[in-house]
Amino acid sequence: MDLSAPHLTAQRADLLRYVGRRVGDTTISEDIVQEAYLRLLTFEAKPENRVSNVQALLRRISLNLVRDYSRHLRRRATVELSDDIPCPQPTVQCQLERRQLISLVAEVLKGMPRLRREVFIRRRVHGDSGADVADALGLSPSAVSNHVARAMLDLDMAIEKIEKRGGSVRD
Repeated sequence: MDLSAPHLTAQRADLLRYVGRRVGDTTISEDIVQEAYLRLLTFEAKPENRVSNVQALLRRISLNLVRDYSRHLRRRATVELSDDIPCPQPTVQCQLERRQLISLVAEVLKGMPRLRREVFIRRRVHGDSGADVADALGLSPSAVSNHVARAMLDLDMAIEKIEKRGGSVRD
C-alpha cells in the first residue's frame, strides 16, 4: 500500500468531488476529507492493520462521515431567522401595560369593601360557584351576584379613568 504524500494528494481531489456531491458544501467537504485521511492514517499506524486498497477505504470512511454529518443535521433542526416570523413573547410595551393593569386591579381591589373583595376574588379569581361563595360567607346567591357586579363596575370605572388620560388598557 502506498501512503506517500504525492499518492494521497492525487486521491484528495477525487475524494473532495465524491464527498462534495453528497454534502453540497465545500467547507464541510474539506472537513470530512481531512477527517477521513486522519482516520486512515490512524488505522494504518497500528501494526496489525493492513490496507490493500487505500482509495476504497478512504471512500468508505468518507461515506460514513457524510452519513454521520447528515444524522447530526437531522437531529439538530434549524430554523432560518426571518423578520416575517413574529416573536411569540409579548413586546416590552405589552409587558409594561400588563404590569400596570395588574397594579391597577390590585389598587382597586384594595379600595373595595372587604366583603365585596372577598366575594369577587372567590368567584372570579378562584372560580368558586356562586352557591359555594354564598354558603362560605353566609350570603344569599343574589347578594353574591350583586357584589361581583359592583366589583366589576369598580374595575370598569378605574379602567375608563386611565383611558380618558390617554392610556389604553383593554386589548
